[in-house]
Amino acid sequence: MNRHLGLLLILLTGLPVAGRLAADEPAATSFPRTRISDDERDHWSFRPLNPGRVPSTVKPQWCRNPVDRFILARLDENGLVPSARASRRILIRRAHFSLLGMPPSPEVIGRLETDRSPTAWSELVDRMLASPHYGQRWARHWMDVARFAESGGFEHDDDRPTAFHYRDFLVAAFNGDMPFDRFVAWQLAGDELAPKDPLALMATGFLGAGVFPSQLTE
Repeated sequence: MNRHLGLLLILLTGLPVAGRLAADEPAATSFPRTRISDDERDHWSFRPLNPGRVPSTVKPQWCRNPVDRFILARLDENGLVPSARASRRILIRRAHFSLLGMPPSPEVIGRLETDRSPTAWSELVDRMLASPHYGQRWARHWMDVARFAESGGFEHDDDRPTAFHYRDFLVAAFNGDMPFDRFVAWQLAGDELAPKDPLALMATGFLGAGVFPSQLTE
């Protein structure tokens, strides 16, 4: 079990896979020792952050931030030109569909189209991130990865009347901006790490979220 959990944590966090998950020689302590090679130490996740060089462009006036310079430089390399700047109405709709999964109301569009303050856009994004629909929208992506369902699948497809607890944990985690390390650890062993926290217990629904045969065989 520990070996399987270790593999899952490595895959989720993007760390390089070690040559051995447990040492061959007897360990001096109760914890397994793992040797890290020089190649593994050179992995990008262990290097200090490097801001890099922002490319120069022939149309700096098009760029509103350093990221735009990278995009425009790649377009220039391929002989392409950027699309025309989208209107406020289009930007508002894109943001709502991306963050909340639903269109904005006519009132929201009307207010943002007439609000010319420099903070209007950032305030709109903050309101969307604070919306309960944000967690509902983005929890669905994680549920797809975890193969969440309210039934067991296969031939009998038995109901899982308590499966919604795991779904509710995901929504609460995204809306509460839960740290990713806790988000992953609780799904693997929330009952052991925080046994008195109901949310941690709900998180362990990940362990039974996939399809499961109802007919047990030897």
